[in-house]
Amino acid sequence: MDLDIFLLTYFFMVFLGLQQLYRFDKKTNNALVLFGNILIIEHSIINANLVLLILTVLMMIAQLSRLYYAD
Repeated sequence: MDLDIFLLTYFFMVFLGLQQLYRFDKKTNNALVLFGNILIIEHSIINANLVLLILTVLMMIAQLSRLYYAD
């Protein structure tokens, strides 16, 4: 799998939304995770990468449920 700069940027967006080293507000965390994952899904569809698509959808559900129930 060839990771380009765009896909790395999308992964970094999700990372920033989930990390707790620097605390963003809840809306910012949710936006980073949601839009980062949507962009990863778009990238996997455009590049016909079914494995990345399935993993992203599963992880997106887990990440958003974690953020939803966070303090």
